[in-house]
Amino acid sequence: MARFLVQFDPAQLATVSLALQAPPFVPAVRFVYPKPVFDYLVLDLPPELVAQVDAVPGVLKVVPDKPMGILQQVMPVDHELALLANPINALILSLPRREVWPTGESRKMVGADIAEAEGITGKGVKVAVLDTGIDAVSYQLPMATGESFVTGEPWPYDNNGHHTHVASTIGGQPFRHPFGLLKGVAPGAELIHIKVLGYGLGFGNMSDILAGMQRAKELGAKIINMSLGGKDTDDPEAPEFRAVKQLTEAGIIVCIAVGNEGPKPGTVASPGSAPDALTVGAIDMRGNLASFSSRGPTKLNLVKPDVVAPGVNILSESAGLIAAYRAVDTLKAANISGSSMACPHCAGVVALAVELARRRGIELTTPMVKAALEAFGKPKDNETGWGLITYPLLKRFIEGS
Repeated sequence: MARFLVQFDPAQLATVSLALQAPPFVPAVRFVYPKPVFDYLVLDLPPELVAQVDAVPGVLKVVPDKPMGILQQVMPVDHELALLANPINALILSLPRREVWPTGESRKMVGADIAEAEGITGKGVKVAVLDTGIDAVSYQLPMATGESFVTGEPWPYDNNGHHTHVASTIGGQPFRHPFGLLKGVAPGAELIHIKVLGYGLGFGNMSDILAGMQRAKELGAKIINMSLGGKDTDDPEAPEFRAVKQLTEAGIIVCIAVGNEGPKPGTVASPGSAPDALTVGAIDMRGNLASFSSRGPTKLNLVKPDVVAPGVNILSESAGLIAAYRAVDTLKAANISGSSMACPHCAGVVALAVELARRRGIELTTPMVKAALEAFGKPKDNETGWGLITYPLLKRFIEGS
């Protein structure tokens, strides 16, 4: 058995569904979800039946599912070389970090402090986090609840810690940590937690992520943060690309991490390589591009990422395996790196801009965000895109609209 996404003609959904519940497909074919995911039926079926499914009237294409995962570095960048040189240096993980960038500081690089001084905190903006689940006893995200789309893990508990870290970076409430203030970029935003990766290590399938994207839309998300990815594709009609496009056309801004396969070019992960995504690379506290941050072009020869944001040695609340691995960071916080950490800084900034725009009677969209970056950012390239995304930059565009 393997999992496939069956694209269908929406006008023939009933016909396709009935056909797949009749011989020769019964009982070999299993519907993973009771309803379509965008315009796909997600099926577990023997590979030898793929050709017969593809021949069903109303079926347009049968696409194999593919693996996805979190886009986080294994350990803080300032420890990698020491640990590789001598395993005994693993003991350094028990010492205070040489470089720690708490979110209370990293948020200033994207202008969140400027927005807050103006009374802008992301209030009323729904941001969906599609990741590894949420910690039920979070101190930065009190009373957080969520949903799970991970096969075999019906509860949304964050057994990895990646999701809690990302979500706290977006909208975490202030918490005074021994290594510095922890505070989300948009602490007034309303977070929606959807688990699409699991099994402790943050693995998952594209089909579950698409189901989570659809659910985020149903729950009224204005922004979706996806600090995840997998292998890029040269298929312009790939399911993840089509899903991002449909969400974008519905007015939802989809922020996606670029990947951690740099410094080589052509290393952008999918769905960050989607044309309609707002794709985010990582910089350090000095404004330098992180060596691991993936570079374009994509397999469709698009210039990516679109922007960069803080993503090196970010200290934020965590949970699960990451919190246990970083036990010396105390109080469930973790100091980790990746385009995964940059993406929520971008999503938080966009939430601030959405609130500002709404106060002026404007509903911000992805094309408008990209127009702002093109107008007021630097010339776009395959390393840093249009450059650092900030609240003042987006504000300048909104006030000129």
